[in-house]
Amino acid sequence: MPNLERRQFLQLLGLAALLTSSYELLNLQFKGKKLIRPPGSILEDRFIEVCARCGACVKTCPTGVLVLATLEDGFKEIGTPKINALRGACERIQGRCQDGSLCEQTCPTGAIQNVERANFKIGSTKFERERCIAANGGLCFVCYEVCPVQGAITFTDENIPQFNSTLCVGCGRCVYACPAQPRALTLTLDGERRITA
Repeated sequence: MPNLERRQFLQLLGLAALLTSSYELLNLQFKGKKLIRPPGSILEDRFIEVCARCGACVKTCPTGVLVLATLEDGFKEIGTPKINALRGACERIQGRCQDGSLCEQTCPTGAIQNVERANFKIGSTKFERERCIAANGGLCFVCYEVCPVQGAITFTDENIPQFNSTLCVGCGRCVYACPAQPRALTLTLDGERRITA
């Protein structure tokens, strides 16, 4: 009987070692990407630890901009919320969530917290001039028309948009609305502000 218990113990140790090495291998194989997170997200390492991966924030998002990360985004990131500006825009500024974000209100773990307007910045817009309709002689002001932040987008004398990364909050409205194919705008993490918790 003692040999049987010892054998079972050694099997359990072997299984634990196999699971640990498999986990580490998956982490190396599917190394995480830097994802654009919902407004009010805490610092990334802590966010990964705290997020329950319940999807409540995604379900309550009124614009559909929040989606769940997949294995493509990284092994540790699977099931955590990220912003996909091709599906919608964050309306925390002058929109449906201006009085308080629904993602923060539904988060059960504190991975997403309330963020004041002055500290709201989930990223910035990257402009690819060669794809822009206006920069190629067309008549287009869509990015300017949808931007909720005064002065974040201006135009040169040649009607080419200019993006002020300091004023841009990264809401993604311009990215979502851009009619160019492929789009002339992408959302980046540049300048993001996260909550320390």
